[in-house]
Amino acid sequence: MTYKLIKGSLLSFLLSLTILIPSFAVPGVQYYISDFSGEYVYYSDKTFKTDSIVGFLYYDDTTYAARYYSAADNNAKSPERDITIYVNINPEKTHLELTGERIVGATDTFEDTQVVNYLHDLLYEFTECRQKQQINSCEPVQSQQTFDQFGGFVTITYNSLIPIFNIQSIASADKTKIFDVLTTGILTSSSDASFTNFKGVNSDIKDKARKFKKKRAKALTVEFEGQKIKIDSQWSQSMENLWLLGDSALLTINTVSVPEAYKNSKEQFHDVLLRKLSQSTEGSYSLWQKRSLKSNDGKDSIINMFYQPETGDLTRDFKIIQDMGNGTYAYLTMTVFESIYQKNKSYFNKIIKSHSLTN
Repeated sequence: MTYKLIKGSLLSFLLSLTILIPSFAVPGVQYYISDFSGEYVYYSDKTFKTDSIVGFLYYDDTTYAARYYSAADNNAKSPERDITIYVNINPEKTHLELTGERIVGATDTFEDTQVVNYLHDLLYEFTECRQKQQINSCEPVQSQQTFDQFGGFVTITYNSLIPIFNIQSIASADKTKIFDVLTTGILTSSSDASFTNFKGVNSDIKDKARKFKKKRAKALTVEFEGQKIKIDSQWSQSMENLWLLGDSALLTINTVSVPEAYKNSKEQFHDVLLRKLSQSTEGSYSLWQKRSLKSNDGKDSIINMFYQPETGDLTRDFKIIQDMGNGTYAYLTMTVFESIYQKNKSYFNKIIKSHSLTN
């Protein structure tokens, strides 16, 4: 269990450090945060009679994927559908022009053909919508328009923290969300199957029952690279900047330097960090519906929930980034299994609140 906690948390941190130079993306779109190779996004899609998800993946300027998935539904007499289209585009055009396509998982049935056509329509329509929308920050913006695929008049909420089309949700005239973000992520290697393996997550997902007994322990203050945080002797130091609470939680402290490419746009780099620190990693999916972000006095506190379908683990991930004023950001992460957190909220919240800079 500890290994999986360490792997997920450190991988998230390493990605935030190493994948900071963006590529580009949808033709004709001026991005506030350009997409990074391997980024993807999934949505719940309420336009179907069965529970369905739709996802988009950005490989590079010429290659994208769009995927539809729905589990088998005996009541609706609907089989499992898992259809992915891989498309090549002409990046020189100001509109979306497909130059090649490969379809995986579709049969010759009318229903599957309709799904493939629907994915095509979304690629074209979302590109056109995004081309018309200006986004200059990481604050959500809304646009109202008529969208036939979603039943007519809708409100589209855009958010630059979400890759590709920057769409966070689409709501009907009565404010019902028809299309809503589930997770965002980035593939870590050519063998990472997180995009094609995702099958959605139930909103009432719960962690396993786990054993953890908080003991009386000596208070400790640990420091690293201009930061300090108060823990206790129950935690053991595994590395210079890594502490473990048995198999229940881990804590890391580090710093992130502003890359040369962002020296003249520090605020944009800050927003790139916010985007990266809420993304899924290999086999571990961030749940956007359970995510929170609070900013106060130059400190950002992000809480993400991560679900690992292979093991059924659900973790709560606390991240803090704070401008240190010298071209670097303080960075802290604490990850704890959700069932343990729920029974010991005050203990873990107190630790997080104790984080501060030493100067």
